[in-house]
Amino acid sequence: EVALARAYRDLDGFPVNARGQRRVTSVLLEELLEGPEVSVETVSFAGTAHVVGVTDKSIGGAPAFVETGHMFPARLAPGQAEAAADTALAALKGLGLDQVVAHTEIKLTPDGPRVVEVNPRPAGNRITELVRHVTGIDLAAACVDVALGRAPELGPRATGVDSAAIGFLLPEEEGVLEGFDGAEALEECPGVLEVQFAKAGTAVRPADSNNTYLGHVMAADPEGGAARERVEALLSAVGPRVARR
Repeated sequence: EVALARAYRDLDGFPVNARGQRRVTSVLLEELLEGPEVSVETVSFAGTAHVVGVTDKSIGGAPAFVETGHMFPARLAPGQAEAAADTALAALKGLGLDQVVAHTEIKLTPDGPRVVEVNPRPAGNRITELVRHVTGIDLAAACVDVALGRAPELGPRATGVDSAAIGFLLPEEEGVLEGFDGAEALEECPGVLEVQFAKAGTAVRPADSNNTYLGHVMAADPEGGAARERVEALLSAVGPRVARR
């Protein structure tokens, strides 16, 4: 009860979201689903939903659920990717969604896959870029195509990348960002696709949502499913310098 009251006060404390839109004041209580989280990226056109692939997700920032990184394709046990994809397709069918690029988040619980939410839009957090680097499929272009009633181009092509991952740097203290140690050489490291960090002078606070990132690194693995480990190693060498207020 104490934790519920605290959570309610926290929600009531920000009536406007990160995009400046007024939030709905209702509070929705949901079951806590245990297990790893993945997302299924799909494109629906002319009554058929095509599964482009399954992305995994890492979480941090407890007690908040802050996304700390993603890898495509997800490294899963045999049958798990198919089960997640089947669950996403059933959710899309149940909602009657067509002519849409969708990003369906799913928890792989001990009782099987469970839907967290169905987003009738391309994935955020640069997941579409992970997909493009691995498969050559451009989900942003597919979104435009289906909106205009055109058949999207969903044929995968060889890219020389077996897996791609992104990792986000989360702040751990409150203050003003002065800069980063170890960030200068990242762009020259093998396999690095993107490097982006916040500018000096940015106000920071301990991560409690996806809106508090200090930056990200994206990297590819050409031969195996180890892009996540590559990104984690790169980020571990970066240290933000924060002046406390």
